[in-house]
Amino acid sequence: MQESSSCTQRHGGAFAKCLLVLGALGQQGASAGFVDKDTPLDKRTTTSLIDGSVYHLVMSDEFNVPNRTFTDGHDPMWTALDKPDDDASAAGGGSQQFYNSSYVTTTEDGMLKISTKIGTTSWNRYDIVKKRWKTEHAYYNSGMVQSWEKFCFTGGIVEVDVILPGDPFIGGLWPAIWMLGNLGRATYEASTNNIWPWSFDTCDRKLQPAQTISACNAENHFGMHPYQGRGATEIDLIEIMTGDSNGPLPSTDPPITLPYADMTLQVAPGVTKNRPQSGAPPIFESRMDGHKELLANKWYEGLIMHGNTSINPFFYGTYLAETKPGEPVTRGKKQAFQADAVGVAHQLTPAHFNITHTFRLEWQPGPGGRIDWFSMGHRINETFSMEGDGLGTDWVHAYGIKDEILKKTMGSQIPIEPTYLIFNTAVSSTWGFPYVVPDGCEKCYDCNDPKCECALGPGFCKMMREQDVAMYIDSVRVYQSRDPSAHVGANHTLGCDPPEYPTRGWIKGHSYQYMRNAPFSYDDKEPLRKVQRGGGKCRSHADCGANLKSPNLTAIFEGGENSEAESKRSLSSEVKGHGMCVKASEFKGMYTTRDRPPYVCSCNPGYTGPHCLAQDHIDDTESAYENRMSENLFMSIPQARASPFMIIVLAGCLVAAFVYSCYDTNQRKKALAEAKELSKSGGKTTREHRMVTGTSI
Repeated sequence: MQESSSCTQRHGGAFAKCLLVLGALGQQGASAGFVDKDTPLDKRTTTSLIDGSVYHLVMSDEFNVPNRTFTDGHDPMWTALDKPDDDASAAGGGSQQFYNSSYVTTTEDGMLKISTKIGTTSWNRYDIVKKRWKTEHAYYNSGMVQSWEKFCFTGGIVEVDVILPGDPFIGGLWPAIWMLGNLGRATYEASTNNIWPWSFDTCDRKLQPAQTISACNAENHFGMHPYQGRGATEIDLIEIMTGDSNGPLPSTDPPITLPYADMTLQVAPGVTKNRPQSGAPPIFESRMDGHKELLANKWYEGLIMHGNTSINPFFYGTYLAETKPGEPVTRGKKQAFQADAVGVAHQLTPAHFNITHTFRLEWQPGPGGRIDWFSMGHRINETFSMEGDGLGTDWVHAYGIKDEILKKTMGSQIPIEPTYLIFNTAVSSTWGFPYVVPDGCEKCYDCNDPKCECALGPGFCKMMREQDVAMYIDSVRVYQSRDPSAHVGANHTLGCDPPEYPTRGWIKGHSYQYMRNAPFSYDDKEPLRKVQRGGGKCRSHADCGANLKSPNLTAIFEGGENSEAESKRSLSSEVKGHGMCVKASEFKGMYTTRDRPPYVCSCNPGYTGPHCLAQDHIDDTESAYENRMSENLFMSIPQARASPFMIIVLAGCLVAAFVYSCYDTNQRKKALAEAKELSKSGGKTTREHRMVTGTSI
């Protein structure tokens, strides 16, 4: 989203404001916090559609700078992955794509672009069950970008402006904008095993084996608080299902057709008995007072739905069963559990795939909180609104969940975990492709193999070959409240490792679970690489962003009208861009490209990345791990909790040590006395005396 060059258009013709904009060009960096300096002034606050109070911008990315890269170590806020959905097998969950960081970039017109293309990626892995090497394949390349361990927040408002990928009436793509608790890293299954999607802070001995960090645990270790249940909770702003349903989908009320958006909270523990059947709605009966209650099924009652929104009858959750040999993680029989997908299907239109639409989520965390989903609507007439025609300016409150509904059903709670953002497009055999294939059809998903055509959605391969399939994100913004009394639920916080809900100590103690396995990287020593500041190969200053000059709207917003005089003075000052192309011998940074090119980028203050295209956001939030490390050494040692038996054994050891010490002291005194006696007698010794005093025989 590019800033308008006309001060009159953007700021209503106010000359003083125009001077502020021009005067803030260039040199002022954006290294404090996570707010993009390009975020328009009228987007620095928003008003809650639930409580009516003002929320303040705490994070934003307008993606205005073209050609940004998001490979691990290139950006301070985002990381694009280079791996399949599961390091052990491309078949995990039906995933057919390989995430390649080169498929994530920013465009000339100011959008994040996540491309999806046909392309086979192959790798070898060792099958520990069959004891042989096996070649795995992924038939599509796509992108996933996430802010894990870089930007996290707990509670607030999220707004994303997006153009969805592909053709709305051709199934097979799985675009998603979602959020996950920082204790789990998306696609790293070892990190999410028995962690995802628990949101349960009650001690239940039957469930304890299935929840790794349980409220029953007297000592959770790695800096985690005792008796506090934790997990990697998932909130799906939107997951998109495309295809041609040839009319309304069965069991949807009101009738929903393809395409639609899933808006979902995934949570554990889940309902285990009398669950609704997939493909059928929960069975209700009407009471005389006009209310409805569940008749045969146990499900979440009192969900809020408006507009063209129905309970999603096609996915009620996942049963994570006891694992089999050869799977990438291990779960025993007692560790198996049910997770629920408490979600709805919200109607989309073809316009969502052609022009930008805004989706919004308001999240009030923890006990007493709630989550609400919104989309933009357009009034067709006085009584009817339609979502997604591109003309809408009215918010539609599509869906809402209150904490009391979760507590009443399964004792779970609205998520309160520090949470990060994820954007991706997957290709999955379980999402949008035909569920039932004709007799004799081989279930394979390679567009380059004619045998697979019958198992792929009609027109899918043609679309992938002939179109530039991509999801475009115009901007992402996160707002939080500064007044805890203005909203329900817990306080809003920033940071991936808040003292109340720490994560970093756990991640460091289990770092191998958050890292790629061979063969994808033999070089990774940590889950994330340090962000490279400059050092990228260049041939001109433009390669390093020297030509990029935009107003620092953050300085203007924070300075207000009082900064007008300073802005006037800075009009005549030299305007610098993001960086310069310098001789490699003059580069003072710690990183350069491996081939040692003659010229590399050197970043100006406030910018980072190999080519200085990213704003240098600094995480200045409080960290539980850093707090612990700065304490006294002995204060950092976990407190020991001993049983009575252990205390008795320890006391016995101390008594035995005391007795032995007394005996040893007496023996030494006796030997010393004999040595003195011998000395008085002229130094004549016998064999016995030499043995006692240690004299050589």
